[in-house]
Amino acid sequence: MKKIIVLIAVFTIIFLSCEKQEEVVLSPLTVSEISGERLWERISVESDFQNYSQWDDHDGLRPGQSPHGAWHKVYANKLLYDSLPVTGGRVPEGSIIVKENYTSSKELDKLTVMAKVQGYSPETNDWFWAAFSPEGEVLAEGSPGGCISCHSGLKANDYIIIKNIDEP
Repeated sequence: MKKIIVLIAVFTIIFLSCEKQEEVVLSPLTVSEISGERLWERISVESDFQNYSQWDDHDGLRPGQSPHGAWHKVYANKLLYDSLPVTGGRVPEGSIIVKENYTSSKELDKLTVMAKVQGYSPETNDWFWAAFSPEGEVLAEGSPGGCISCHSGLKANDYIIIKNIDEP
């Protein structure tokens, strides 16, 4: 009988440790602290981005396109996800979008991130962009021209390509 109770306890612990944890909600990053390294710390240590939500109509591994890879997964932090739908064309300060970029063989290649930082870049609605290796090496950060030129086509949607922010 004791063995059965111990086995049940072990399986319960294993099951609970595999369960997705609820996202930790943190105060927004500020313009004085934002950097690629600081953003990586935010999404990997302070609040694991894999606990962020995926948009209901865009969850799981999806076909992608250059420069984000043949496949991708997109995560939005709780602040952003819970603010939808947004009227007025801007998501709240502290919003973070993480895109895992995969190769055609579905291997993780890099992560690209947008973080809304009040006062960072008013001309691009205060978005800070960054690209990281899967290990967290900063590959690009700030306001890369390639990011801005592509995303500026959706300035009215607060530079967000993957989702209309005025939809729930």
